Amino acid sequence: MPEEIAPQLVGRETVEGITEAWGEFDGRQFRDGTLRLVTRSPELVSVRTLRSSTEPRLFCDDVLHVPLTDLYEGAYVTPTGGGIAASRQDSVSYHSRDGAVEWSFRHFPWGGGPIGSGACAETPDGQRLLAVVPGTPGSTGEYPGDRCVLLESATGKVLDEAPLPSFSASYTLDAPFARVSAFFLSAGQGQDSAHSWKVDVADDRLHLTELASGLARVAATQDDRVLVQDVGGSWLQLRGVLPDGTTQVESEVRPEGLRTAEESYITGDSGFVDASRAIAAVGEEWWSEETEHFLLDTADLTVRQRIRYPFPDGPDAKALGDGTWITVHEDEVQRWRIAP
Repeated sequence: MPEEIAPQLVGRETVEGITEAWGEFDGRQFRDGTLRLVTRSPELVSVRTLRSSTEPRLFCDDVLHVPLTDLYEGAYVTPTGGGIAASRQDSVSYHSRDGAVEWSFRHFPWGGGPIGSGACAETPDGQRLLAVVPGTPGSTGEYPGDRCVLLESATGKVLDEAPLPSFSASYTLDAPFARVSAFFLSAGQGQDSAHSWKVDVADDRLHLTELASGLARVAATQDDRVLVQDVGGSWLQLRGVLPDGTTQVESEVRPEGLRTAEESYITGDSGFVDASRAIAAVGEEWWSEETEHFLLDTADLTVRQRIRYPFPDGPDAKALGDGTWITVHEDEVQRWRIAP
């Protein structure tokens, strides 16, 4: 068994609805290098920004509350400079802080044959909105694949688009680097297949580089390294990103090497706690609610410690890259670090 370590609790705060949001595609998203937590009630969307400081107060004061009453279950909501944007079943819409629609980009519906869900994210300068929408079936009904589109934030005008090999997929978007118009897009098609790309926005054009495909998806990024996770939870790899955009496996760990149990799976999103440590959750099933968390050495993914929390923790952790990570249990958000 690996050595146990008790982490230091930095701060904790109750956020109504966070337990449900934690498992949603838009519930936790990096935007412009900062983690945002998105919760929803039947009439309101709330966006909280995690403070960069590790003082006990977790969130910035300016919580964004936007009234929206027509979000269906699979909608994806993201903050923008003036309010929020939402990927719905048949459109991408841009809203001011009072919920008013500034523009709407209509597309073939996700639920009208192919089943999936889109995602969207704004560039750090607030000028462009990246969105994933379905492809349009041809006259024979053939569905060629989904589309990544670049829209003008002020008007919704299409500036560029790129076809994707995935179809009827569920998407996530992250922007982990501050002031950089680089996004990491992942497409999940259950346990059957996945794709992950780095999407760069430059001169109103999209530039996509595939980082993983098949049964692999990118779970986290840090500089020129990515953590790639098997969609079924069977392994975790550290890959280096080469100058041409391809990735090279540097090390790998399997769940049985972390948790001494008859059957184990790596769950949730593994992530970089800092330059030298990563965190991973392991459970009896790949969707387990009860898991054990481990700190791994990013040099070779060997186990450093098993984390022993002082009270119940959530199913997985979200690493922040600054030496801390957050967990969610019931309606409480907790931030942790290794005690100095």
